[in-house]
Amino acid sequence: MKKIIIIILLGGFSLSAYGQYSETIATARPGVANGAGTVGKGILQFQSGIQFDNVQDTRDSSQWHINNISENLVVRFGIQERLEVSAVINHINSTEFINEDTAKIYRNGVNTSLLRARAKINKNMAFQVGIRTKLRGKDYQIRYFAPRFRLMYNTSLGKNANLTTNIGGFWNGNDSKPTGFYVFSFSYALTKDLSLVAESYGDFVRSKINNYFDVGLGYNINKDLLIDLNAGWGKNYPYKSYFITAGVSYRIITGFRSEN
Repeated sequence: MKKIIIIILLGGFSLSAYGQYSETIATARPGVANGAGTVGKGILQFQSGIQFDNVQDTRDSSQWHINNISENLVVRFGIQERLEVSAVINHINSTEFINEDTAKIYRNGVNTSLLRARAKINKNMAFQVGIRTKLRGKDYQIRYFAPRFRLMYNTSLGKNANLTTNIGGFWNGNDSKPTGFYVFSFSYALTKDLSLVAESYGDFVRSKINNYFDVGLGYNINKDLLIDLNAGWGKNYPYKSYFITAGVSYRIITGFRSEN
């Protein structure tokens, strides 16, 4: 596996075909899927959002809940047309309680800090590797650096529709058990600037699979600025959950991009 990752990453430096810079900003928002594109050489891109989510234990009538409010920021930069690096940071405020009359447990801090590299393999496929770092709040510390990887594939379903497939795996940083994940993301251009996304995704450890669904809208204010709204839900015994998130993405063409 290490040799494959190294070959893919080194190959990204030498491949210059299929220029990735597009006239309109392309992001991983709305939704959880990552498209098989890179931002393009010299492009600095920011993707930010705020999310509200709730998790409830359904095993008894005690109604145990966790309510979360989190802020997420992704910064991407194109080293070459087909190679980019990125950093992800997520801050969360969490409230845990059984019901409104019981004492509550509060947690807050950075619960995700991640460094990544993505290489374009061909027109429709890309591979991404990353590592979760220990730069996080005291309530969310991990014992080890935690690697993760993702293979992304885009399929055109016609003039206005696309299917994006992701598959990969990650480690949680506290034990040696990997978790796999998948995403199927359908997108449709309702107008030139407005797009609809519907997704089915989940994670699996051995024989246990958790499945989730979401729908979202993305609107291009201009070629470099996107706003989005997305909501999702899941019911995987003994838990049920839902979330709603909104975000904004913006890109800058830096002086590192040479004009052809």
